[in-house]
This record gives sequence, structure tokens and C-alpha cells, in this order.
Amino acid sequence: MRIGALAELAPAPGRVVVLRPTAACQAAADAAPVSPGAPSFLQADHLDAYRAKVAAGGVHRAWTGTAGEFAGTFSASAYAEALTSFVRRHEGLRTWFDLSGSAPVRHLVPSEAIAFEAVEVEAPADWTDGWEDLLVSLWDEQCRPDSWAPFLLGAIVREDGFTYFWGCDHAFTDGASQLMVPAELGTAYSAALGTEIEPLPEAGSFVTYAAAERQLAAGTDPEAPAVREWVDIVSRHGGRLPRFPVSLGLAPGETAPVRIRRWTALEDEAVSALESLCREAGGRFTSGVFALLAHAEQRLTGSSDYLGITVLGTRSSETAMSHGWFCNFAPVSMPLRQAQDTALGESFAETVLAAEKAFGTARELARTPVHVPLGVMVAGGVLPPTELASPQMVSYLDVRKFPGAGTVPFDTGLHFTGEGRTANASLWVNRFADRFELATQSPDTEEGGRAVATFFEAVHDVLAELGLPVRPVDADRIIGTGHAGHDR
Repeated sequence: MRIGALAELAPAPGRVVVLRPTAACQAAADAAPVSPGAPSFLQADHLDAYRAKVAAGGVHRAWTGTAGEFAGTFSASAYAEALTSFVRRHEGLRTWFDLSGSAPVRHLVPSEAIAFEAVEVEAPADWTDGWEDLLVSLWDEQCRPDSWAPFLLGAIVREDGFTYFWGCDHAFTDGASQLMVPAELGTAYSAALGTEIEPLPEAGSFVTYAAAERQLAAGTDPEAPAVREWVDIVSRHGGRLPRFPVSLGLAPGETAPVRIRRWTALEDEAVSALESLCREAGGRFTSGVFALLAHAEQRLTGSSDYLGITVLGTRSSETAMSHGWFCNFAPVSMPLRQAQDTALGESFAETVLAAEKAFGTARELARTPVHVPLGVMVAGGVLPPTELASPQMVSYLDVRKFPGAGTVPFDTGLHFTGEGRTANASLWVNRFADRFELATQSPDTEEGGRAVATFFEAVHDVLAELGLPVRPVDADRIIGTGHAGHDR
């Protein structure tokens, strides 16, 4: 599995088939009964952003997806049966929201009404220049939260196999859900072809999850320890949430089109060597990731205190295989010794221990919906509302641990997002079976590219000083050409 820009997929040409709801299924979806209760907090934020984008006449491109390869002869009927089975399992994928009133109203399509059929669409005459535009246009049209279905599955069919491509509006999915698609889709497709498979574990209810999240938030006292810890951390950092450590060249409130930039830092044994350094220091690879980011940032800013906001999964045993937006955000905050005070190896080991403690605190804080402490801080004047507009995030995933790792659809796969607009350069830090990578969703400007290259070079220098065989940073490739420019 790769995590990067859709353009990296570069599928071989073939017939293009998409799966659409049958007429009876679509009619049932349009008339689906109301499912009481509010959306989850992250869903509500997404729905607000969608409304604002539509009202401004903008293009909603907040979808995310995966694509990869399947071997063997393509069966359209089995593919449709596989998607039917997949969607029936996941309550979140059977959902759409009526946004015509002041508050979102959730509708839930009955499981028994779900059915799909294969429809061939015209492939571009110039495949090299046209395949990406075709897929983007299909997802732009289909992936929206106020109608059903908010996702689209298709296939690029050739004689010896096919490329699956899947995209879903972000209101109904997260990164972990996307990475589980190839395994579950592959299992369902095999079953539809007649292969005997073990039944998948039950997928827990996202509606129940959203209700529990709301109930937990309502019962959290503003003086609760988790809230106070958030307040203390943000106050220590001047009442600001993290920003990218290098200026992206954007004015306050300005956005630019997204460009995904990626760098493979370590390969094979070098990744294991970094893990060994973390273990020797008394930490884990995860704490080493944040120690690495902290020391790179210190080189660029001179900071003696690191603050990052990380994405943490909130799945329980009941929702481990569920499709939905099961995550929360929490701060990772720790002190840093000044670089000149000691050799990097010694200070890095100290930072790994500090990061281990900080990440443990973050996991505890992630039990409380982030909207509670954010609301308290805004109401109390600790945090200006403008800080919430586009915060800098860090996501770390060990991709080796996902179902399907080692299979062809997963290992040939690409996880991507719709490339809308951004005001930051949030980081995806990922460990794969054979490499360790950093990627950003950053502004598609020359300044944005130079900022990302500068940060990657700082990470490179930290790894090099730790004695690891780090790969070079190709700044020209990362900066790129043909930038979309600013939104002035």
C-alpha cells in the first residue's frame, strides 16, 4: 500500500465499469427513514464545511479512497454482489444527511434494500491524460453527504485482471476504514465468485458510536482533568495550536490548492535500526516518530518545547472492522533539551522517553471528544476561534498491521484523498513493510513546496546524525513544477 496522490496510481488502460444502485435501491434510499440523533462531531464539522462550500459555489472534493489490483477474469455480477454485501454490513455507508434545515437529519437506508448493478462508462480516448480526470469527475459527482450513495466503486477491466477504484465522502469514512477496504472487498468478491471463506466479524454501529460520543461530551465537566490538561498545554504554547514549522507563504486566512508531497526516508533494515534506537531508549517506534519530528522542528525554530496535534483511533472491539469516522485528536507536548547542550544521540533518547509519556497522555486525552476542550478554551479566551480554521495535524500509521497486508490488492494499493484546498501542511507519517515515509497535503505553490522540502531536509539531518542510512531529499521533485498558485 502506498499513501500519496491519485496521480501515482497510473493504471493500465481498460474498460471502465462502475457500480450504481439499482433503481429499486435508489428509490428506497431516497425514501429512507430518519435515524434519530445527531451526527458525530467530526461529521458535523464536515457537514458544516460542505454547506459553506456549496453556498459559495465551490467544488466539494472532500472524498478519500483506495485503488489496487485484482488478478483473474472480472465478473461484473460478482463485483456488484461484493459491494452489496460490503455496504449492507456497514451502517455508516447506508447513511445520508438531509441538510435542508438548520440541523442535519440522518437517514438510514435499510440493509435489505441495498443492491448494485454494473454500468460501463466511456473510457477516455487519450488514456494517459484522461484516466485521472475521469475518476475525479466520477467521485466529484457521487461523493457528497446529502444524497445516497455517497461513495462509488468501479473497475478498470483488462483480460488478465482489473484495477479496483473506490472513493467515499469523508463524512462516512476515515483513513483506517479506507485501508481496510481492499481486504474486505477482496473477501466479499471471492465469496461472490463461490470461494468458501470464513465469515467476517460483525461490524459495530456507527450511529451508536456517534450517540455515545455526544453523551460523553454532554457529561464532561469543563473542569474535568482532560479538559484542564488541554487548557494547560495550549496555554503553555501561547494560546495557539501547532503550525507547520516553516512558513508556507500563505497570508492569514488564505488557502491554496493541495499538492501531495512524499519522501521515503528509510528503507528495509534502516527502519528496523530506528526502531532499535527507540527500544534502547525505553520507548516504541511511535514515540520515536514524535521525537524525530520534534528534533527536526527544533532545528528550524529553536523551540525548547514541542507541540503536535495527532490523530488517534477510537475504535472499540465492537467497531474494529466498522467503516466510519472513528478517530479523535489529541496534543502531544514535551520539553526538548537545547541541541547544543548534548550530543544528538543522548538528547534523542531523552526525547523518545518524553514522547512515550506524552503519547500516553494523548491517548488518555483522546477519550474525551476534542470538541469539549476546544469549546471550553474558545469560551474562556484561551484559544482564538481563528485557531480552529485549519490546524496542523500529524497522523502516524503502521500500515503493516492492517487486514490484507501481504495480499496483491493491498500491496499494489494506493490510498489517496480528493485534492481540494489547504492552509497547512499536515503530515502523514507511515511505516510500511519495507520503508518509512513522510507525506504532506501542502499548498500547491512554489513557496509551499520549498517549505516542505526544508522540513524534510531537517528530518533527514536528524536521521543522518543518528547514524541511520537515510535516503536523500530530492528537493526539486518535492517542490515540483506547474503549481496551481494562490487563492488571493
